[in-house]
Amino acid sequence: MISERLKKLIELLKEKTLSKKTIWNKTSGHGQFKLSISDGSAVTVTEWSDNYNTGYEVVIFNSNGDAIERFSTETEDTSKEEQYLIQSFHKAASDSYYKVEETMDALLNSIINQDIIGNAESPIPPPPGEDDDLPF
Repeated sequence: MISERLKKLIELLKEKTLSKKTIWNKTSGHGQFKLSISDGSAVTVTEWSDNYNTGYEVVIFNSNGDAIERFSTETEDTSKEEQYLIQSFHKAASDSYYKVEETMDALLNSIINQDIIGNAESPIPPPPGEDDDLPF
């Protein structure tokens, strides 16, 4: 079960994120985003999945970089409400980092305001090592 303080912190950060008042960074971990706070503390939110499940984890770090609070939907007795809270928090962080709303607005404006959409481009080359047409 998530602590009340952590729940309140997540709700406040989600609200700030949805209001575009946070700057999230992507970490080297898959599906993980980090928010650095001015006092040196930080928050990470991570989405992970295996063959059958998707889970989420929120970790709070103090200014020394020590993890001082952690909540994982994998290891904790998690209610559906808590699962949704962490999932929606991760989505807000991800959407903020990838600028989903801004990109969608720009695409919509572009489509609405242009008579012809698109331009001719060269085909995307295959990744290195995947070109089967090489003679060697």
